[in-house]
Amino acid sequence: MITKGLAGLDGTRHPLCVIGAGPVGLSLALELERTGHRVLLLESGDMGPTPEAQALSDAEIVDTALHVPMDIGVQRSLGGTSNLWGGRCVPFGPIDFQTRPAVPHSGWPISMAEVAPFLPAACGYIGCGQAVFEQDLPDFKPGDPDFIFDKVERWSRRPRFTDMYTKRLQDSAAIDLRLCATVTGLAFGPDGRVTGIQLRNGESAASVVADRIVIATGGLETARLLLATRRDAPNRFGGDHGPLGRFYMGHLYGIAAEMELRNPAVESSIEYFRDLDGFYLRRRFTPSEDLQQRMGLSNGSLWPDYPLIRDPAHRNGILSLAYLALSVPPLGRRIVAESIRQHYVGDAIRRWPHIVNILRDAPRTAAFLPGFLYRRYLADHRMPGFFQRNAARRYAIRFHAEHLPDPASRVTLSDRADAYGMPRAAVDFRYTRHNAELLIRMHECFDAWLTRTGTGTLRWLVPEQERADYILSQCYDGHHQIGTARMGENERTGVVDRDCRVFGSANLFLAGSAVFPTSGEANPTLTAVALAMRLAGLLAAEAPQAAG
Repeated sequence: MITKGLAGLDGTRHPLCVIGAGPVGLSLALELERTGHRVLLLESGDMGPTPEAQALSDAEIVDTALHVPMDIGVQRSLGGTSNLWGGRCVPFGPIDFQTRPAVPHSGWPISMAEVAPFLPAACGYIGCGQAVFEQDLPDFKPGDPDFIFDKVERWSRRPRFTDMYTKRLQDSAAIDLRLCATVTGLAFGPDGRVTGIQLRNGESAASVVADRIVIATGGLETARLLLATRRDAPNRFGGDHGPLGRFYMGHLYGIAAEMELRNPAVESSIEYFRDLDGFYLRRRFTPSEDLQQRMGLSNGSLWPDYPLIRDPAHRNGILSLAYLALSVPPLGRRIVAESIRQHYVGDAIRRWPHIVNILRDAPRTAAFLPGFLYRRYLADHRMPGFFQRNAARRYAIRFHAEHLPDPASRVTLSDRADAYGMPRAAVDFRYTRHNAELLIRMHECFDAWLTRTGTGTLRWLVPEQERADYILSQCYDGHHQIGTARMGENERTGVVDRDCRVFGSANLFLAGSAVFPTSGEANPTLTAVALAMRLAGLLAAEAPQAAG
């Protein structure tokens, strides 16, 4: 059932309450429904984005060159950030959960073996097919295990959860979804349990009670809500020196080098391809766990990409057509997530040279367009993007790498308040130079591996002394909001325990990438939903009330 507003809520009691109807909160509520439990699901936004709801997420960002604006990183509406997400699904690996000398403050209180059983359910809710993330390439046996080309990323068939689940939510008798219901506070009893949830919708207010509460509102909003509860209890969640709001992470993303591929089997396997069920996959080069430990690397992945499409020197009409489409914000946002659009377009818009490229390359461009439009927008399994091989076998090397945990990269509360009197978040998001140094070392190892195996060659885009600055100049995030309420062994090292239960509050839980102690190389959505499936099992076992 979907209801807009707070009518009939004030004073009610619920066995389970999930705050936030993004991909994690929705998956959690749907899984609890599947196991026969009733859920109150609270969403601050409406069916789609509205200026009023979006303004509630406004924050003070210390360095806007490092962190995206909040209207790009957050969406307050049904489906949450799934409305901004491209649909890439990659699981964390066993090494991401381990304590590693190269990664300060690393180590989870759980292992990948405790999360892996929940990946199939997570893939089911996300809609990316089977939980199979390795695919052998029979014609490529390099005999050197330092880098792996068998790992694949999977892509959601329909990334927007509103498209997948609105009808199911409307018909559900077990999920009471309330839109335009903003949580503005939590009341705590003497024993630390949450005794009340305060809600606002315009001038209307309500208070509800729930036996168990899960906050699934994203990394920034989760930290903000918990930090706000310390106004009347400064030492709650470890106080000012505790982990809450600290260790804010994302990823490093960009291009620092090119490769020329010499192995035909590899070069023919770098495009998107489909599994037997029709879902799109793509291979990526990843450093082995042994290499990471041996060489003191952080985690990362590398894959061939086309040249920067904003540079018309590529003289490719298809790439220029892509640039022109992305350079128009309303159109570009319908094609890719806004963060990806901005990354490819850059700051200075130059359309005329790209128009010239299209005219020069008109026959090939015209032949490409109909098939692409069908596969991208009309096919049942829609292609997540496009990639073009070239006769020279020369490609940019795209990196997606781990962001090292840093307690100085953090979220606090500002002196400004939103329309409901909640203090806004103040975001001090940082990258240290060591992040770039480890990524350079990974590229050096990859260069050596390409040469040893005869797979190809690597060429840096800038001289050695400029590489760290060049990498850091490309890095920004705010989409992958990781680590602000991390999991730990105790309340000194974490906000939640191994079961995602908040230390000192027996009936309060957190779900989402806010609880990740490290960022890994993978996009966080799949692992976050898998952890939510694990949490659903715990809640279902504890909750006495079942749906009738």
